[in-house]
Amino acid sequence: MSKRFYLVAGEPSGDRHAAELAKALNQRAPGSVIKGVGGRHLRAAGQDQLFDLAEHAVVGLVDVLKNYRKFRQMFYDVLSDIQQCQPDAVVLVDFPGFNLRLAKQIRKRHPQVKLVYYIAPQVWAWKAGRAKTMEKLLDLLLVIFPFEETWFNQNVPALPTLWVGHPNLDAWNSSSMLPYQERENTLILLPGSRRKEIQYHLPVFVEALKQLHPQHPELEFLLLAPDDEKAAYIKEELKHFEELPHINVETNYHLTRLSHSRLAWVASGTATLECAMAGLPMLVIYKTQPLTWWVGKMLVKLPYLSMVNVVAEKKVVAEFLQADAVPVAFSEATCQLLNSPASLNKMHADLVRLTSELKSSRGASAQAAEAIFNL
Repeated sequence: MSKRFYLVAGEPSGDRHAAELAKALNQRAPGSVIKGVGGRHLRAAGQDQLFDLAEHAVVGLVDVLKNYRKFRQMFYDVLSDIQQCQPDAVVLVDFPGFNLRLAKQIRKRHPQVKLVYYIAPQVWAWKAGRAKTMEKLLDLLLVIFPFEETWFNQNVPALPTLWVGHPNLDAWNSSSMLPYQERENTLILLPGSRRKEIQYHLPVFVEALKQLHPQHPELEFLLLAPDDEKAAYIKEELKHFEELPHINVETNYHLTRLSHSRLAWVASGTATLECAMAGLPMLVIYKTQPLTWWVGKMLVKLPYLSMVNVVAEKKVVAEFLQADAVPVAFSEATCQLLNSPASLNKMHADLVRLTSELKSSRGASAQAAEAIFNL
């Protein structure tokens, strides 16, 4: 039986995951109507899109405040569209600053609508009080890490919570991953999916490469941009640096490409898990506005930032954060790893084992779609 769904995704990674969910919903009930806001992936999956919310994604408190009026208008445009659409279910994908406020208004204005959250806000890391709000508002929470199901069941038992697996692993066949000893001498650069992230991370990468290249001339450098627009922007930015070793710039995070490479420098975020899936040892970076970083340090009570370390509950990959994210630290740490095959092999094995525990037998998107229909 066909249904009407309204999907809200406001970030590049959420857009990709929501697109796969939209496909699974249509496979479960052909002819279902998928409306809402998202990005290019959701549009390609058939979403009747009010506007592209993902292209307006920002990072940090300062950028949110600068764009407050724009997001406020978008918020009320979405509410009005939901009123006109009258969906059977609204599925909110990640993007908690926007989506949790939206959930409050939907529950107030449309109490009959089933309200589902897919990819939980990281309330186990900060703002734990949000979990009680979610318990009051949501009909179903779909999480992508096993420990999240345990945490929510313990802390908000009245909120139906289901672990469906990590959607990044749905289409990934680990048999295509090269044995680590046979991999190419390629260093992958992943500075982030947003322009602000690239602005902070790219200069660190470039200066570190200048220091690294004379010591390891055998390495090839490949920068993977999330889309053509970011690739063009990065190429223009690279023109501003002198005495730069050659860097190939390509588009999209090709998992097969990652699984054939030796090492990665990667901005903390979804890309760290993509590298982990490919068994690719990495160094993790994150820099942002000083005020945003200070506020985050005050609120977040976790020993690690990257999801690889959070899920493992130990330091699997090195993190270079804010003031510690300097070129010399990156080049020295890279040399230490490249000069220690045993360390690289251990990190590779740890990453492969970690991601194998995140994959559900039936696939995250299919399992999420079935749970929504069961609801």
